[in-house]
Amino acid sequence: MRLETIHNDLVGLETDLVNDNYTSGEIAAAIHAAQLTHKDVPLRFICETDILSIVLTRDLEKWESMDWRGISNRLAWKALVNILRQRCAATTFRKADGDEEWSFIDKARTVAKELTVLNRLKVVIPATNRSFNLSGVKISGLSQQLAYRMIRLTYKTRRKSTQRNLESIISGTNDSGEHGVTEEEVWTSLRAREIRKPVADFLWKCIHNAHRCGAFWENIPNYEERATCTHCGNPETMEHIMTLCQAPGRDVVWDLAGSIWRKKQAEWTRPSYDEIMGVGLRRWYTPKMKRRPTAERFWRILISESAYLIWCLRCERVIGHADIPEWTHTEREISARWTSMMNKRLHLDKTMTHRRFGRQALDKKMVTGTWRGTLSDEYALPDDWTNCKWVLVGITSFQRDAHGEG
Repeated sequence: MRLETIHNDLVGLETDLVNDNYTSGEIAAAIHAAQLTHKDVPLRFICETDILSIVLTRDLEKWESMDWRGISNRLAWKALVNILRQRCAATTFRKADGDEEWSFIDKARTVAKELTVLNRLKVVIPATNRSFNLSGVKISGLSQQLAYRMIRLTYKTRRKSTQRNLESIISGTNDSGEHGVTEEEVWTSLRAREIRKPVADFLWKCIHNAHRCGAFWENIPNYEERATCTHCGNPETMEHIMTLCQAPGRDVVWDLAGSIWRKKQAEWTRPSYDEIMGVGLRRWYTPKMKRRPTAERFWRILISESAYLIWCLRCERVIGHADIPEWTHTEREISARWTSMMNKRLHLDKTMTHRRFGRQALDKKMVTGTWRGTLSDEYALPDDWTNCKWVLVGITSFQRDAHGEG
């Protein structure tokens, strides 16, 4: 039996395979053809594409070992394999070849359009057999990554705080005039190459509201007082720590960040908590509305590292010196820590331009563009300063921005 014959009746029809409403017409026709043909009669599939032959012959073992996770129309593929395994005759697949075979497919498309207009689409119900069902992932092929993915697919519940943060980040980004941002883009932005792994983990926990501060302690007996900021007396949420807390650290760090960012000839306003969590989503443009990729890269480095430093200073003050209630960092120490942090990132970028890193090496023009305007005594440096050991950011220790915000 040729698949074109079935196409004349069913190709392009919608299917409903266990709530999988996006099954392609080609798989639906294959399922129906296999069910109409006697199990001991040879069946030849002549298809529009090679997808059936590739999935069902070359990649079948791979997909079954992964329980078909990662392939579209997963349930339909499983049903088709189940039905084909019930057959005892030969079954072959190939792509249509020649005018005659393609004419059958053209006729099938015409029939499908007519049925769509007449609203006479039929539902293909797969007649599966439990004896031929393979469920779950093959243990010998199970990796930690695949196991984690399977768990995530099984338990699709999401923390309410995570959902709120995602909606807030997306709303704030869209309101600023950026392109429509999706949740996938928010998570992908945390994996930007210039955001260090510890900092990316910190931001990931911020979005999930997983840091042990604020409301985390409210339901823990004998530790309820930790939910309150020891300096301000307000609930110690992450937003409070990053944008509102009056303890030494936050103001100094953001003032220093503003000082060096203005050297990039760009507007500076202290980032909101949503902008900190979505630091990888911000776009910067020239007056002629051209993207500034090196400025965006510097923004990701500057904001992510500054926010992480504020968190580290808070932990040192609240946890590391909990036995001294009035202990705080000095302004000079905070300034020195921030300057040292930025210089380390600068030297890391310089080091990563070396050719010994091969394809992982950073482009020298990208690095020099990222730090352009922010270096000390920049006019005395050569055009390619990535090999110079004495290059530093252009801000001295204990230098506060005169335009700092309280």
